[in-house]
Amino acid sequence: MDDPLDREILSRIARYDPPPADLDDRVLFALALDDLDAQVARLSAEEFTGSGARAGERTRTITFDADSRTVMITVVERPDNLVRIDGWLAPAEAARVSLRFPEPAPVRTITADSTGRFVFDEVPHGLAQLLVDGTPSVVTPSLAL
Repeated sequence: MDDPLDREILSRIARYDPPPADLDDRVLFALALDDLDAQVARLSAEEFTGSGARAGERTRTITFDADSRTVMITVVERPDNLVRIDGWLAPAEAARVSLRFPEPAPVRTITADSTGRFVFDEVPHGLAQLLVDGTPSVVTPSLAL
């Protein structure tokens, strides 16, 4: 339906509250999963520690919950403008964990140890998403590193 009033309202919204410039890329990234049967985890907690003056010690802890598992990560700012991601799976198991980035960046994949611990080091800032293999697989919402 082509309603002039609707077009005017949408035009005003776009003028005063435009969508983020990268919204299209973020949506396409979130939808580009090979495993459509994955459970989508919910962000359940996020905590910042450290100070801006000591950027090398600044960390962010994020917890994601799904019906079948919890994924907790700590994102640590490195002095070289990269981050380190320390993660834990609950229930603990040696599961394959992938760190996805928007294309053309390659996916990084590692295997958590038997306690559910995993580490991704030398990770660039930007949009990323975790995918934990299993039955069912679990995917986190996109997060900005």
